[in-house]
Amino acid sequence: MKYLNVLLIFIIVIVIGCVSSLKSPTKSKIDVPKLNNQEVRYPSSDSWSEVDAFLDEAIQNGTFPGCVALVGNEKGIIYASAKGGFTYGVGTPTNDFKVPAMELSTLFDMASCSKVTACTTAVAQFYQRGELNLDSPITNFLGTEFGVNGKSGITVRNCLLHNSGFYPDPNPFWNTPEFNCPATENYYPPMEFTCQNQIYQSILNQSLMNSIGSTYVYSDLNFMTLMYVVGNLAKDLDYVTEDQLIPGCDNGGPENAQCYYEAYVRNYVFGALGLDSTNYLPPQYLAPQCAPTENDTVYMHTTIQGVVSDGNAYALGGISGHAGVFSNVEDMWSFMYTLMFAESNSQYLNSTTVQYFTTEYNHTQSSRALGWNTNDPTVFDEGWGLACGTLSPKTWMHLGYTGTMLCGDPDRNLVVILLTNRVYPDSTNIKIENVRKPFSTLVQQVYDSIIN
Repeated sequence: MKYLNVLLIFIIVIVIGCVSSLKSPTKSKIDVPKLNNQEVRYPSSDSWSEVDAFLDEAIQNGTFPGCVALVGNEKGIIYASAKGGFTYGVGTPTNDFKVPAMELSTLFDMASCSKVTACTTAVAQFYQRGELNLDSPITNFLGTEFGVNGKSGITVRNCLLHNSGFYPDPNPFWNTPEFNCPATENYYPPMEFTCQNQIYQSILNQSLMNSIGSTYVYSDLNFMTLMYVVGNLAKDLDYVTEDQLIPGCDNGGPENAQCYYEAYVRNYVFGALGLDSTNYLPPQYLAPQCAPTENDTVYMHTTIQGVVSDGNAYALGGISGHAGVFSNVEDMWSFMYTLMFAESNSQYLNSTTVQYFTTEYNHTQSSRALGWNTNDPTVFDEGWGLACGTLSPKTWMHLGYTGTMLCGDPDRNLVVILLTNRVYPDSTNIKIENVRKPFSTLVQQVYDSIIN
């Protein structure tokens, strides 16, 4: 009997140890002011009518068919407005050939804003917990196979700063006949994971255009790579278990780090903030609420709506570190607010970590922070041509190819968000390059006139 009791105690200790080893997402304790689904005006001024008129004009001149904009500070949302429609008067099949008006709840393909909202945040969390050294070589996570073609010295930090030496994109793109993913054989290629191993091998075998650390070149390959780093950490450190993976994603082999990445971001990045409208792979019943992107006559042969428009991310099954996240303005407000007003003891991301990842890193090379960009006018690239206008040079920001923009000004404690589908119906429309900067500048001027 004595030995039986000892055995029972031993079993209980083991079970308790196993249970305690399972990691639960840390919820943010910040109380984010919520957005009502209606136009919001700063109570003491009508000055925001200037911003309304500016956005109306951008729609009228064909910069984008519609947009959603939001401005807020520590007290809450100052201005929010949805303008225009999903298209320029042409209905979409997903919307029963109607043209829905933009709403504050409209979902947008966030494109490269995925790099910061998903991948960079995940990297920062592992860093903050002491589980990731940013100067660790990528080979620590992807194996020595990644080190071919001179890549053995690339670190996590290099990828965050876009000075890894990578070319801007894989060549050929993964959705092209030249790359020969199985799905490209179809006129309407399905978004699936059948090319997972082939793409992973492509990442391993990439060559470099510059020596490591020498030159800033904005490259999606950096965040495609970091996706596998995050996924391996999530798997190896037991943040994600196999039963949490999206069905059909895990085809076996090291490329399944993609699946663990998605599950980690779903639970620890977006889920921890209660961002219910933000994730990869929005369910198809939400497609009618997604702003359409381009009319693709080359690969998907349709007006893209409700699935990622980036061809490389599509070939990956819709999940990547560089693109694929869908979100709306309220969720992006919650995300930006959480970072802007992070507390010193936050286990989600504390104020020290946020400042580290959003501060310009190497002024002599670029305006980049770690993952994020900055609005610094004194560097050659000027933070994508000062897309955040005359907001502070310390403003941390990111843009998305589809027409999305996030700006966080730490000097003003101000968040500015502009979500558009400027790529509809043709991504060669680049009029938004003449809209982002003056929009942000106008917001700054209106805000400062009200506050001061």
